[in-house]
Amino acid sequence: MARGGFFTRVTATSRDVIAGCFVCHGTDAHWFGGSAQGTAARHHDATNHPTWCDVAMSVRYGVEPRDDRQIDIEDAISRAPIHCGSGDRPDAIPLPEHEPDASMAATIAVSAPPGRPIETRSRPNAGAQS
Repeated sequence: MARGGFFTRVTATSRDVIAGCFVCHGTDAHWFGGSAQGTAARHHDATNHPTWCDVAMSVRYGVEPRDDRQIDIEDAISRAPIHCGSGDRPDAIPLPEHEPDASMAATIAVSAPPGRPIETRSRPNAGAQS
């Protein structure tokens, strides 16, 4: 126990928040981060739409002991000799000796159409408002 009757310990707390509007976005999250909960509340007040908010909180007490095994692995890899063929390039895996079948041949020349890049996941705007 520390002076003054208070315990002292290392504590780390993190909070992840996502929120959305059932009417505007269904069950997909539309607001992220620290302002998501307040944004969902303000959106409900302005539109009377039912909104939702999921909060995940993590608390850690103390410091996790260092795992020296990872450093040992990295050191071993850095000290290992690199087996190369000619020059400084590593040997490559040989390509198959057979011709590509029809389905593979059809996709070899296909590329994405020019224009806007294809996005696989949208990134939320920080502090998005509705």
